[in-house]
Amino acid sequence: MHTCPIPKDEAERLVQLPRYRLFGSQPEPIFDAVAQAAALSHGVPISLISLVGERELWLKAKWGVNLSSIPREQSFCGHTVAVRDLFIVPDALQDDRFRDHPLVTGAPGIRFYAGQPLINDSGVALGALCLIDTIPRPDLKREQLDLLIRLSQLVSRKFDNRRDLSVQGAVTGFTKSSGVAIVTTNEAGAISFWNAAAEKLFGHRFAEVEGQDISLIIPDRFRADHHHGLARISAGGQPRLAGKAVEVVGLHQDGYEFPIEISLSAWKGPSGWEFGAQIQDISLRHARDLKLRHLAVHDPLTGLPNRREFSDRLTELVHLGEAAAVLMLDLDGFKGVNDTLGHLTGDDLLRLVAVRLAARLPAGSLLARMGGDEFAVLLTGCEDPTYARGLGQSMVDAFDRDFSIGGHELRLSTSVGFALAPMHATDAEELLLRADLALIEAKRHACGIVRMFDRGLENRLLAQRAFRDEVRQATIAKEWELHYQPQLGLTDNRLLGAEALLRWNHPTRGLIAPGVFLETLEKHAVAAEVGRWIIDEACGELVRARRAGIPLPSISINLFAIQLRSAGIENTVLSVLEHHSLEPSDLELELTETVVLRQDARSLAELLALRQAGVRLAFDDFGTGFASFSTLKGFPVDKLKIDKSFVGDVTRSPHSRAIVGGIAHLSRELGLNLVAEGVETTAQRDALLELGCTIGQGYLWGRPAPRIAPFVSGIVPDTDFASPARPAIAQ
Repeated sequence: MHTCPIPKDEAERLVQLPRYRLFGSQPEPIFDAVAQAAALSHGVPISLISLVGERELWLKAKWGVNLSSIPREQSFCGHTVAVRDLFIVPDALQDDRFRDHPLVTGAPGIRFYAGQPLINDSGVALGALCLIDTIPRPDLKREQLDLLIRLSQLVSRKFDNRRDLSVQGAVTGFTKSSGVAIVTTNEAGAISFWNAAAEKLFGHRFAEVEGQDISLIIPDRFRADHHHGLARISAGGQPRLAGKAVEVVGLHQDGYEFPIEISLSAWKGPSGWEFGAQIQDISLRHARDLKLRHLAVHDPLTGLPNRREFSDRLTELVHLGEAAAVLMLDLDGFKGVNDTLGHLTGDDLLRLVAVRLAARLPAGSLLARMGGDEFAVLLTGCEDPTYARGLGQSMVDAFDRDFSIGGHELRLSTSVGFALAPMHATDAEELLLRADLALIEAKRHACGIVRMFDRGLENRLLAQRAFRDEVRQATIAKEWELHYQPQLGLTDNRLLGAEALLRWNHPTRGLIAPGVFLETLEKHAVAAEVGRWIIDEACGELVRARRAGIPLPSISINLFAIQLRSAGIENTVLSVLEHHSLEPSDLELELTETVVLRQDARSLAELLALRQAGVRLAFDDFGTGFASFSTLKGFPVDKLKIDKSFVGDVTRSPHSRAIVGGIAHLSRELGLNLVAEGVETTAQRDALLELGCTIGQGYLWGRPAPRIAPFVSGIVPDTDFASPARPAIAQ
């Protein structure tokens, strides 16, 4: 079977061919005339202008045949393209390559072929101009060869012109219709092109600015630098901004200035350097950036500076060695307002508190909301304890009068702790820690106390710091462990889930429960890292349990507040689930309302996105005051967990019994699962069943264990979950 050789530059040929838009195009007189002239001048019956595609030979023009295309492997022109030079076959029947060719043995009966490649301005052979005869012929004369070459060069130039005009037309159409301002100038800065978007952006019509200096859109104060740059290029320098996007100021015809972004290009034209620019008005972007920068350092609720801004300002002051005072306070009674009247009232109350505190502060001081109901004040240049104490007392006195919101008279109180630089610390973080310790000490005694940090609190600070160091070391040394406690059906001991509980396997103190370390860990920089490890380890244990034949429907974990404050909890959870080949419904995230209340809209949106993906959410410690009905209404969850303090008293306290019964009724009405924590006796289990709670967790079935296992004999699998691939637990 006849085949054509493949040119060395075949890949580049196939890239460039489509740019000419010739395949399948209509006949054109210029090319038809060339084919006719070639045939008549050389005395042959057939002449073709061909383009050699990947599988097809397309005839752009022909004389003497009625064909449009043939398969490439049957083409003589494919050989011409491969050799990239004049290709002649004097007698095809005497040529071993073509004697059995179907176009030789059949119609049109080719005996003679001469082809000259059509080479474009990039040196790529696109096709061929060829001569064909049905009788053998000797080689062409020199003048005939020269004519064939000149005709092929004419065709190649026409092809290139057609391509360039097509591109230029597309570029012209694009620049005219583009919503981006496009401007070109010559080396002297004279405007040579200016599209409709540029007219709209700068107010000048193209007819008014053509040939004028581009500096007419540059404010006066910047024109000297602009002209200096053009002069440097005229003297032989290279354009320094070509290929870059820069933000500068533009000048409108009406005389006002506005921010623009210019993407510059430069190229050598017939008369020297030419420049092009795509220009966009970025006024909206600037306004958005300013808003984002403001939001990054301000509390969106009160408009006050946030913790980040406060810390940055304090760091700057102490770094310069200036005296400063930091006063810390939080609100006593605020949580009760949130729990009883809801978040909207709580938000309004925080705004009123911010206004009332600001009214008590001297000019030049900085009031910030540090998070939740916590505020801080920075006094620059203050090193007088008496003055700082007096200001703290003034802030306490600001709460003597009730706050009136929506017909409610709300009473709050506060305490203040403060520390001074350089007296108490020369480091911003240390100063904040000391003021916070003073606040904690003030609150230990009574409301309305103002307390300055003193050396008597130093030991507590050192102990706290040492403990924080131990927490960091625990993370480095991988001393954290997860223990697992089952959640079971109270009527049949059916295994319905398990909760992962964090433990610290201390090298000298042994296994430490979370009550000892959790508060410190949650505020530590390593909390996010430990939180990610908990998610991964718990999911891994669920997979191991199922492989061991334990039909555990899901695993639940507790989230730290920092995991929500730091963007990415959604991606973290979903990527861990994917890594372990688990479904979103295999995981349940437990949160307290306090954690939810202190989050912004972004982090809550990530939680809701996880729930929409199938991850379940649960409110932990429900009924202790951390979770209110308003939060439950506004934040969808799948499960409530009754705190163990009510479960422990359910058999002897009418109040606890009433609360448990009320929560059970609420969960049924809302269609939520309900789990009782801390079930230790059969009497408690029976009382819970009587009140309508059907799922329990606690020591009645065993203490938390390092591995998920059939925790106690008598636990049976959830039959809806069990499958042949996940055998039931042996009784």
